[in-house]
Amino acid sequence: MIKRHPSLPLALVSFGLLCSGILPNRAQAEQLNSPPAPAVTAEVVTPTEVEAAAAAVPSLWPVAPAVSQGQTVPLAPAADGWEAAEESAARPLSLAPGAIASDQTPDIRSYLTTAAALAPPTPAAQPQPPTSLAQTDPEAELTEQDPELGVIQVRSLLEDNDLGILRIRDQPQIPVAPAQPPAKIGFLSARLAIANSDNILLAVNDVGGLTGDTFLRPSIGFGVYPALGPQTALIATADYGLQRYGAQSALNYDDLRLRVGLRQGLTPRSYGQLIFTYQELYRPGGNRGRFFKNTALGLTLGRRDPIAPKLALDTYYLFQFNGAQSTSSGTATDFSRFFHSAGGYLGYDITPQLQAGVSYQLNFIDYTAQDRYDTFQQVLGQVVYRITPGLRLNVYGGVSFGRSSEPRVRFNDTFFGAAIDATIPLF
Repeated sequence: MIKRHPSLPLALVSFGLLCSGILPNRAQAEQLNSPPAPAVTAEVVTPTEVEAAAAAVPSLWPVAPAVSQGQTVPLAPAADGWEAAEESAARPLSLAPGAIASDQTPDIRSYLTTAAALAPPTPAAQPQPPTSLAQTDPEAELTEQDPELGVIQVRSLLEDNDLGILRIRDQPQIPVAPAQPPAKIGFLSARLAIANSDNILLAVNDVGGLTGDTFLRPSIGFGVYPALGPQTALIATADYGLQRYGAQSALNYDDLRLRVGLRQGLTPRSYGQLIFTYQELYRPGGNRGRFFKNTALGLTLGRRDPIAPKLALDTYYLFQFNGAQSTSSGTATDFSRFFHSAGGYLGYDITPQLQAGVSYQLNFIDYTAQDRYDTFQQVLGQVVYRITPGLRLNVYGGVSFGRSSEPRVRFNDTFFGAAIDATIPLF
């Protein structure tokens, strides 16, 4: 027979035992049955996020723009005569040094989370060799015993309730950019031009009219353009050409021209250029007599302004002094002069290989040894087709007009022609 105790005394006894700590309450019992929260909170990076960060590494590298060899842009035209039109169609390439790829690359280590950043701190009394998360023992647990609650099992900070053991891949190897080959500085060029002019002498002939003719001009040249600094280049060229007329063969001559100078970039769109030129003209044949010599020192300021994605405007100003002497017919004549020229070229890229453009120039010539002053203008249109990176075809035509204090000088002219030139990089 079960003996019943009064409910009130039993409740009082149970309450006393609970207050003394002998019996566990309901909250403590639930805490024993549920996993404890970690004592230290840390930012958790899932494997998916780490893989995404590793895949994004190549996009963090700067891309050095490629620089093409042998690229040509129109520069200031020739100083004297209608030959300016023929020469302006095939100016040497822009001599500003190519862009130097920067060797400064962004440090991407801060974009990746390393295993050491997520590893829990190790007690100083128990030193352990460093290990990566991939080598962490998933069964390792930290244990601690409470005198009232017994053994408390605490999960490792490397383990997530939903994701399990977090394993982070090692930091990927950063690809090393391949070394760029040094830019070419030496070029060999060849050119063949044919043109027709209504005024090859730029003067009135013996019968009071203008002399027109068609001529053929083959030429060969060699040039070196070493970079002296980030925006500075040395210019050194040697050209030899043959001027051969159709009907006026007595006017044929050979042309030797040497140039040396410096080009300095002033802003991303402008440059300054100082050039010294030495030129000699010879009569062909066995005599090889020199009949003209010219030394010139010129300063050019140039600028390029993009107007549209395929449209750009090149402008320039040239100031030059020419010390020239002619020995034609056994008589020496001093043609020394100051030369001012300003103009522009508007070019439109129809396709990457085909360009059309129009140029205008205004020229002022003041002779120092003669009582003479010339002013003339020239308008030139051209179409350039780049057959290969080193071979191009140029078709051009235009007019010139002006006046001179010398009565016999005439600048009125209509001309057109075509030229093909090739450039071969040597070193």
